[in-house]
Amino acid sequence: MKIDPSLKITPPVSSDARPAQTQVNQRAQTDQTDVRLSARASELAQMESQLASIPMVDRARVESIKETIASGQYAINSGNIASGLLDSVKDMLNAAK
Repeated sequence: MKIDPSLKITPPVSSDARPAQTQVNQRAQTDQTDVRLSARASELAQMESQLASIPMVDRARVESIKETIASGQYAINSGNIASGLLDSVKDMLNAAK
């Protein structure tokens, strides 16, 4: 069987499809939702805005550490670093189980 390219097919127009869409749109426009936040939600929003105003990096602390390193007074405790690395590896291995 061959497809005839000269054959024009028009999809049927359903009279029910368009009014249903307008009814949904009308319903969306007329229905309103009343939302009220609890006092706890308001407190959380206020805390969130306060936290957003706090800088992520303590510039004074960073400058202090930079100066200490530059002057050669910064002491590195290799034991603490090794212990921290071992603890991290142990945590990763325990999490993988």
